Amino acid sequence: MTLVAHSDQIPCIMSIGNEVSALPLKTFLDNENIMRLPNIITLCFPLLILFSTNTSLAKESDWMFIIPDNIQKKNRNNYAERSYIVFSYFLNRSLELGGKEDFEAVTQRVRNRIFWKQSRRKKNLFVDAFHRSYPTLKHYQLPDEVPHMVLLIPYLESLWHSKAGNPRKDYGYWQLLNSIVKEIKELPTTPHYLRSMSINRIRTHHKYSTRVALLHLRRYYFYFNKVANFSKTDAWLLSITSYNWGSGNVKRLLQKMKREGIELNFSNFYHTLYQKQSLNPEDRSLRSAVEYLPHLWNISQVIRAKKHYR
Repeated sequence: MTLVAHSDQIPCIMSIGNEVSALPLKTFLDNENIMRLPNIITLCFPLLILFSTNTSLAKESDWMFIIPDNIQKKNRNNYAERSYIVFSYFLNRSLELGGKEDFEAVTQRVRNRIFWKQSRRKKNLFVDAFHRSYPTLKHYQLPDEVPHMVLLIPYLESLWHSKAGNPRKDYGYWQLLNSIVKEIKELPTTPHYLRSMSINRIRTHHKYSTRVALLHLRRYYFYFNKVANFSKTDAWLLSITSYNWGSGNVKRLLQKMKREGIELNFSNFYHTLYQKQSLNPEDRSLRSAVEYLPHLWNISQVIRAKKHYR
């Protein structure tokens, strides 16, 4: 099937088999099947990238103003502080009531896995990953709409190891799937050097994998913020959850909440996810989804607390 979505100015095409259907852009992006189908050849995402780099999206974000002047200078200690401060801002803005209580409970439950994950030399493995990555990541200039905390993801995914995982599945620094990298490579807006590079080369290179992972995350953010109309903080927390659990799973749970009359925001989403996981304690996918952001929040705390230990 080929789905054709139209904006006011730019046509957008997706090919899935041999059928053809025309949809408005918002309906196209809202179509649950798009999130579910694994083998999509996508030609429409230049439109998303165009929108995501538009000045209305790229203007300085709210969380840029919460960084104190005394840690604006780029150094190792300030880098760790920025991740913690921005993450704290997001959680304070997006969590309340049951969602906040659930998040705090899970954060406490998984805390020891982060704070006591040590090497044979008694070094915390996440703090070690931070110190190994800093000489590389300190040079990255994130777009203003991308929060600093997303750079915690490769610590959790791979402990900042280039060849972590299985090349046939999740692999490399960001544990990217073959299909995700292939999709990014096929975008006409993707730089030529990435389009001509092998998938494994991208996944095992710190700079290239980070570039692809951020493009991937920003597409999630575009959907949740610009199409589904979630707040900026909610949209990023949903995007990070989607990175782990899959956007299809996140979207289906949101649709279930809507059918049940539950207000759509991240706090209610997390509360619903937590309840669903509590009823299915053996479901590893649900457990991973519930614990993903609390793991990252603990990583930001342990790096902040132990950044001087090397």
